[in-house]
Amino acid sequence: MSLKTQSLAPDVLVVIGDTYASNATLFLHGPDVLMVDALGSRADAEALRRFVQDEMRARVRLVVSTHGFSDHLAALQAFPEALVLAHERLEDTFRAERYQSEEEAGFFRAPELRVCAPLHLQWGRHALEVFPNTGHTQSTLNIDVPALDLLFSADTAVGNMAYFAYGAPEVIDAALARSQARGRSRVIQGHGGVVSSRTLASARHYLRALESAVREARGEPERVRALSLGACLPADVRGGGFEEVFHKRNLDEVVSRRLWA
Repeated sequence: MSLKTQSLAPDVLVVIGDTYASNATLFLHGPDVLMVDALGSRADAEALRRFVQDEMRARVRLVVSTHGFSDHLAALQAFPEALVLAHERLEDTFRAERYQSEEEAGFFRAPELRVCAPLHLQWGRHALEVFPNTGHTQSTLNIDVPALDLLFSADTAVGNMAYFAYGAPEVIDAALARSQARGRSRVIQGHGGVVSSRTLASARHYLRALESAVREARGEPERVRALSLGACLPADVRGGGFEEVFHKRNLDEVVSRRLWA
């Protein structure tokens, strides 16, 4: 299998796809699986289906989708027997997405179970609290797993920054604060494996530093677009190429929406 895996517990496995490093997390209860998110390409989805069915000899019974962007929905159709649980605004988010390939445009699957308020799930020995955390999107759900000292934060933070093409920075900051308030030391974002909850604090720092820099630049487009990612991150944090992409999109948003003008 070309997918990467990371074990959190004997019955919990994070699977990281090749495309966008989008992840899926598998909670095992005997032969039955609760899956959080669903990878970012058909190739990754098919590899995941083979891994679960052929290698693990298991069945995905329930998929919890943390939000409606296509880079987290690819495997929903690979497990047609599974129920999908998502925020009631999932389709609105999917339709609003600006950056979709032709393949990704076909990933949507309507959820059988729709939520707009906190929900408690018991899967084997694990208690999960699924709760809306609107910010990055209108359909964002976070998932708190106390026994694992773990929070699924979706893309509320993207690496060590925050991406606000689909929401107001202050609303995303409030969402980050709600995620932090859970007090977990480990976080699973929408991309990559398990990271420190310090990424949430870093994302809040990014928003504050970017606002300050934009105000200092007086909103002048050329000066705003010249603002570096590194200048907006904490001194001990280095951004990567993935974050650079979203930082540049943020700068375009600042200019086009006249944020902090």
